[in-house]
Amino acid sequence: MEAWFFISQRWPDQIREIRRRCRVDPEFKATVADYVEARSALDRWRGVDSATPQRIADYEWLVHEIGGEIDQHLSLP
Repeated sequence: MEAWFFISQRWPDQIREIRRRCRVDPEFKATVADYVEARSALDRWRGVDSATPQRIADYEWLVHEIGGEIDQHLSLP
């Protein structure tokens, strides 16, 4: 799945700003990449029959936490 798909799902009205910040802020870009990686892993684990509920919960928590970091960055001027 394309990386920006996950970002557009969570922040549909802020895609342009996220892309802009990724170009100028390497730390923010790394956080966005971490979010995409965690979200992709979560989707993979949700599709695995042998995945434990705890593993899925761990990835849900990780996606939530990293998403919160992105929200914080976006709230800054």
